[in-house]
Amino acid sequence: MNSCEKNCSCERCKPCNVPVSGVMKAIDKCNITPVSPPFIVDNFVFNIQEGFVEADFFTLTLPSITLTGNQKVRIEVSSQVGALTTSGPTFYIEDIYLTLNRNALPLNVETRIFSSMVKVNPVDNQNFTTLITLLHVDNPGPGVYTYSVDVRNESQNIEDPFIISTIITATRYNA
Repeated sequence: MNSCEKNCSCERCKPCNVPVSGVMKAIDKCNITPVSPPFIVDNFVFNIQEGFVEADFFTLTLPSITLTGNQKVRIEVSSQVGALTTSGPTFYIEDIYLTLNRNALPLNVETRIFSSMVKVNPVDNQNFTTLITLLHVDNPGPGVYTYSVDVRNESQNIEDPFIISTIITATRYNA
């Protein structure tokens, strides 16, 4: 805003005949709606991490998050998944999923890594690891919500699937 008596900054303002440069004076009443400030991040940022899990399926759940008014929540998930290939097969098929849930129900937000027929040396056992990520902004309205992520390793021709680590970060903010 400027220092004219109407304190406006629209196109209809013209310079005043005042010695201070940059001062503007409106020639008629302005009807400008102020621009909303950018979103403000609430002080709620929650990060939870789970270490090594020897399984092909795992769910990691955040504590409940309360949203009011026009608040949204940004969910970031990162998981490093792997397996040991067995000696014998000449290939494995990597098939890994992250599925985001709100209040134990899938949000239809899923990310998948799929690679078919990855060649391996049939004599040796080999480990593979893959990093998979998911980002989602949720705007469910006011209420209390619990977010979780399902990590699935449905790869084929492997044994000993494992989840090295999974991290969920939730940031609540005002839109």
